[in-house]
Amino acid sequence: MEQIKEKNRALLNRGNLRDTIFVISVASSLVYGIDTTRLCISFLLLTIGSVLHFITKGILIRNVALCKEGTYGIVRHPYYLANYVIDSSFCLLSGNIYLLLMYPFLFFWAYGPTLSEEERTLTSTHGAAYVQYSLEVPQVLPKGQSIKTWKNIVSGFSKKRITAKEMSRLTRFWGMAIFLTLLHDLSEEGLKELMFFSPRRDQDGLLYLLLSFCLFIASFFILRISKTSTRKEA
Repeated sequence: MEQIKEKNRALLNRGNLRDTIFVISVASSLVYGIDTTRLCISFLLLTIGSVLHFITKGILIRNVALCKEGTYGIVRHPYYLANYVIDSSFCLLSGNIYLLLMYPFLFFWAYGPTLSEEERTLTSTHGAAYVQYSLEVPQVLPKGQSIKTWKNIVSGFSKKRITAKEMSRLTRFWGMAIFLTLLHDLSEEGLKELMFFSPRRDQDGLLYLLLSFCLFIASFFILRISKTSTRKEA
C-alpha cells in the first residue's frame, strides 16, 4: 500500500512520461526547426522502437515463465528499451536539443521505481534463475555482449500474442510523429500558406494532416473493434 501511495505522489512516472514528452515536443516543434537528417533519424528510431515493441509483445509470456529468449536476451526489460527509443525519437523530432539531452534523466526518474519493484518481484518469483540472468543480461540499455544476440531477436516470437491494444498503440505512436512533422511544416511556412491559400505548397502539409488524422482514427477503431469482439465472445 505504501508503494502505491508513493507512486501516486510521484510527479513523473511511467504512466505520464510519454504524455509529458509529447506535450513538450508539440510546443518545441513550433519554436525549434529540424533538418532532413534529424527528421530521417527520428523516424528511423521510431521504426526501431516500434519493431522492438512489437517483437517483445510476441515473446512475453507474462507471469508464467522467465523470458530469456529473443529481445529478452538483449536486455531484461526490452519493453522499456523500446519506450526509451520511441520517446527519444519524439525528443529528436521536436527539434529541442535540450529535451533530447534531458530525456535519459527523465526516463530513469520515471521508470526507476517500476524497475526496482519489478526486479524484486522477478527475483522473488524465479529465485536464483533470475539472479543469474540479471548477471548476464543488462537491465534496460544494451551492452556490447548482449547486442551480439540480435540475430536471435525473434526467438520465441508468436503472432498469437499480438493484441489489438498493441497494434492500436503502435499506430498512435506513428500518428504522433506525423503530427509533430506537420507542426514543423506549419511553423516554417505559416498556416495560410500551408493550407488552402497556396495549392503548390499545400501538398506536404495536407498530406501530414491526413496521415496523422487517419492514424489516430485507425488507432481508435482498432481498440474499439477489439473491445466489441471481446464483449460478444463473453
